[in-house]
Amino acid sequence: MSADSRSLPFDAPRWVSPHEGHVLWAPSYEETPNALLALEERTLDPLLPDLRGKSVLDLACGTGRWLERLMARGASAGAGLDFCAPMLARAGAKPAMRGRLVLGDCLAMPFRPGVADLAICSFAVAYLFDIARFVDEIGRVLRRGAQVFVSDFHPSAHARGWHRAFRGGGSVIEITSSRYSIEEVCAAFADHGLELRQLLEPSLSEPERKIFRSADKGDLFDAVCGVPAIWVAQFQQH
Repeated sequence: MSADSRSLPFDAPRWVSPHEGHVLWAPSYEETPNALLALEERTLDPLLPDLRGKSVLDLACGTGRWLERLMARGASAGAGLDFCAPMLARAGAKPAMRGRLVLGDCLAMPFRPGVADLAICSFAVAYLFDIARFVDEIGRVLRRGAQVFVSDFHPSAHARGWHRAFRGGGSVIEITSSRYSIEEVCAAFADHGLELRQLLEPSLSEPERKIFRSADKGDLFDAVCGVPAIWVAQFQQH
């Protein structure tokens, strides 16, 4: 799952649920470079530990972007979970993802307790309308000492008019979401015994400029760089 990198208000968007939105987005999801995903990858990737011999979960995995990277970094076992069958179909076309994908709900994960050493949930927390239940499920499937990495839209990006949206069928499709504060998310993890180890609030900068230029939005880049665009948090299971 992801977030659109545009920050201009849209005219009369078509509002859809998270599930419907990702069904519609799946065919084109990987076709257009996304500046927010690029920013997340260069922020989160250096935080990842040595994964050799580790079991990993990519929660709300979409097309398997993070699971593919985790397996390439040496994880010995891994699974991707998502509620959108068309997204999983795109993921399943990648050789490294075959046999690792599960259709299911992050609020009722079909995994046994203590199965994972590391979990990632990328740009999906705001689509989950019961954050406490989600974190409870994460705590259940993690082993003692396991790490969790969570990323999402920065609340200040919403305040500047950024959207979880994409273009499909000649119109703008906007996905409904919950606008949890970073503090609310961190408190939910703390309440379930997951300690905050790092919190980063990166901004778009020079590495993302070329993505804006390729979309003929180079003038927009200067207006949005230098202010928090996303947040990335690292938690650890006690």
